[in-house]
Order: sequence, then C-alpha cells, then structure tokens
Amino acid sequence: MMGTEDLKHEHNEIGLMLDVLGKICELLDAGENIDPEHLKQLHDFMFTFVDKCHHTKEEEILFPMLKSINGAESQKLIDVLIAEHGTGRKYAHAIGEAISNHENVDLQDRAEIIKYGRNYIKLLVQHIKKENNVLFTMAEKKLSDKQNLELFEKFEVVEKEKIGMGEHEKLHAMLHHLADIYL
Repeated sequence: MMGTEDLKHEHNEIGLMLDVLGKICELLDAGENIDPEHLKQLHDFMFTFVDKCHHTKEEEILFPMLKSINGAESQKLIDVLIAEHGTGRKYAHAIGEAISNHENVDLQDRAEIIKYGRNYIKLLVQHIKKENNVLFTMAEKKLSDKQNLELFEKFEVVEKEKIGMGEHEKLHAMLHHLADIYL
C-alpha cells in the first residue's frame, strides 16, 4: 500500500466517526440521553486515532517530505492544514472536557458537546476534502512510487510507536460498534 492510500483509507474511518458524532449531537439536541461510555469511546477515537496517529503521520512524515521535494509551493497549504489540526485539537479537547467528569451528561455539558461536536465535524469535513483533493494529489504527483511506499513504511512505525501494536484495530472495531448503534 502507498502512503497516500493509507491516509485516504484513514479519512474514510474518520468520516464514519464524524457521522457517529453528528448523530450523537442530533440525539443530544433532541434531549435524548447518550451512554457516557459511548461519548468517552468516541473521544478516545478522536484523540488517539485522529490526532495521535493520523495527524502525526501527516505532520511528522508527509509534510516534511513534501516540503523537501516541493518547497514553497506546498508550504502555504501545509501551514493551513497544521492550523486546522490545531483547531481540531481544541474542539476535541473541549468535547473531552464536557464528558470527562460526568456519569450523566448535564445540560451545560450537552450544549458544549453539541457546539464543539458540530464545529469539529464542519472543520474536519472541509479539511479532509482539502487533503484528499489538493494535498494528496500534489503528493502523488511529486513523490515517486518509492517515496510513497517509504511513507507507508514510516506510517507503520508511527502506529506502533504512538498508539501501540493492535490498538489501531481495537479503535476501528470500537468505532464500527458505535456506528452499528447510532447509524
């Protein structure tokens, strides 16, 4: 598998997480109760998979490689994407704060989860489109097949070092379980 293909596949999983989050926001907004454990699991996916694994692959491996090959042409786009990663972290952190110390989500927490959840969804939907349609297209044009394969090999190391052996699969299984419940 090539590095850009791996990131696109991860975007599909992140899109599923955003669909689950959207449905949870919709239910919370309608006054429904959501299992706090499901909220924690969803937040864990945001923190561990999206940020710690996926964004690390981009920020520590893809972006530097692309800048070394493509220089200033890619710099502006990369700066925007890194800023968006930072905004996403803030939204995910706010969601985590709203669910962290509560067995049951109260009205204030509910409002925070809805607000930051919807902001997170809006941000990541446009962010993923930008990466899929602009960044990855640029990378596939500029990187040789050997470099793209090298990306994938380095991504495998990130997964092992940042989230641990087997965690990727556990996170995906948990996400699909939540999707079965909410979608």
